[in-house]
Amino acid sequence: MAIVARTWSLRWRGRHHTEEFDFCSLTHCQVFRLPPATLSDPSPGLDEAVLKTQGRVLKYHGELVEPYFSASCGGVTQAAKDIWPDRGQPYLASVRDPYCAGSEHASWQRVLTMQALNTILRADLRLPLEGPLSDLSIEKKDASGRAHTLRVVAGSDQRIDANEFRYAANRRLGWATIKSNFYTLDRRGDTLVFTGRGLGHGVGLCQAGTEQMGRMGFSPERILATYFPGTTVAPLSSGEPDSIASSEHCELVFPASEQTWVQPTLEAFENSYREVATRAYALPKRVRMRTWPTSEEFIRATGQPGWQAAGGNGQSIALQPLSLLHRKRILKQTLRHELMHLAVHWLRAAQVPRWFEEGMVLYLTHEQVPATPNSVGAGRNLEVAISKPHSEAEMKAAYAQALMRVQELSRERGEPALWRVLQHPTAEDLRRLHGTP
Repeated sequence: MAIVARTWSLRWRGRHHTEEFDFCSLTHCQVFRLPPATLSDPSPGLDEAVLKTQGRVLKYHGELVEPYFSASCGGVTQAAKDIWPDRGQPYLASVRDPYCAGSEHASWQRVLTMQALNTILRADLRLPLEGPLSDLSIEKKDASGRAHTLRVVAGSDQRIDANEFRYAANRRLGWATIKSNFYTLDRRGDTLVFTGRGLGHGVGLCQAGTEQMGRMGFSPERILATYFPGTTVAPLSSGEPDSIASSEHCELVFPASEQTWVQPTLEAFENSYREVATRAYALPKRVRMRTWPTSEEFIRATGQPGWQAAGGNGQSIALQPLSLLHRKRILKQTLRHELMHLAVHWLRAAQVPRWFEEGMVLYLTHEQVPATPNSVGAGRNLEVAISKPHSEAEMKAAYAQALMRVQELSRERGEPALWRVLQHPTAEDLRRLHGTP
């Protein structure tokens, strides 16, 4: 836990940068409590653990991980992507955990009246129930076996997110009334029985299992590799580590040389986020961005050509040096473009070509792409030119063509049709998208 806590604090350092401190004392930042004043030395074991692991952190492919943890996983951890789609990582997969079986939270049961459940659904979740609640059941489970979607029968059928229900129930009835989403439901008269396992979200390290593995003599490295597959315990870099600054929807990793531009960038990001949210169907609740001290390092790290201001992988955004983007006065345009990419990329069906995504982004952000005499190179179609342009001129020509084709489709069928084609293209749509203009 000392290694996990150290990694977490370095990974999320600056989370409350705009408020001039790093972390809050709430669950948002893993909770901090002062020990009772009556204890002269409340944590000698913790002090020893911190000293013995000094300078050691958890890394995946050389970078600090996001080390989530919960009290008890109930025998199986949960993949992060199943609860937070934008936080999925290979090392945050679902793993079997036989070590937490002796935990006080290994099994639990709660009995709630249908009347109490009805109040939660109506008053707290504001569901438009058409009649009295007659049934609440699990409609869908995730890969770990936890409830993902619940079915509500009250005059009509409705579906609700299991997480939202658990949070609402616990806010009304007390923390840990429903300890986790790892449960079964059984109707008994006018009550519903929740029979469950574990405490908390279940992602990452299980504290109950970790404690048992420690008692059995497993090393910290073995324990952490069990819960975070593919990670290694490693020393901090000898050089100055990058810093992290945060705003409401952004986590920005930056080198010390770009510190001056961090706050203006976060402000521009939040403004762009609000703008994009008015036209996009879905945006990640939190976006990770990274910038580099020089264009050369940006090119080496991302593989992007030097003329690209930014790049993305559908989950995060890589930026040229902030100072360069500010100097060229293209920061806001770049952020708006990349944010719209995140929104569109999440929804794009696998059969839809990338050029359509790029054209939609340009269309939705109202970007003007001037027509140029340069055309897409001979023997290279629009999809190839968009994905791997040979030059900046070819990239601009490809962008212009993609935008023109999306505009044409919008004029014919309206903007809502663009989103339908993006997510659920028909056979005719795909023939058009993969054909020639």
